[in-house]
Amino acid sequence: MARLPYLRTGLLAAALLLAACGQDSGGEVPAIGARLPRVALAGLTGEAPTSTDALRGTPLVINFWATWCLPCRDEMPALERLSHRLATHGVRVIGIAVDNDRYLAAEFVRAHKLTFPIYADGDGKQLQSLLHVKSLPETVLVSADGAIAARIVGARDWNGADGARLLERAFDVRLASAR
Repeated sequence: MARLPYLRTGLLAAALLLAACGQDSGGEVPAIGARLPRVALAGLTGEAPTSTDALRGTPLVINFWATWCLPCRDEMPALERLSHRLATHGVRVIGIAVDNDRYLAAEFVRAHKLTFPIYADGDGKQLQSLLHVKSLPETVLVSADGAIAARIVGARDWNGADGARLLERAFDVRLASAR
């Protein structure tokens, strides 16, 4: 009988820990055609806070990255060039920094003179979690109506022919290779 209070305490602690984990999106990666989840995003380097709902209406290239991820850092110059190329087609490139240290990520953005909007996913990594982004970098292409059009795991040469084909299919635009 002396174990009963410990068992109750253990069960209560387990229940509280499970509740603290937040809402699970079902354990499945959102499929192509699924809606981009509703999430608030904090500006990283002066961008006004926004939400994924506020971004609806514009096709998006959403790149998840971190400063500690070498392929992410290597991909950033290509994403910067891509943001300028796609702007003429009405497509926005945004970054989602998943670093635990927002200041380190902000300093990286400033040091590399990145001009496309970059947001922090916050301590809970809510968007990363809801989209089940497990590897970095990962890029999610989202249509203007908020549907996921494609997911690309790993760094890409966004200025080459392969990158252009991916974007052309997802956004029904015509891009020439930047080379």
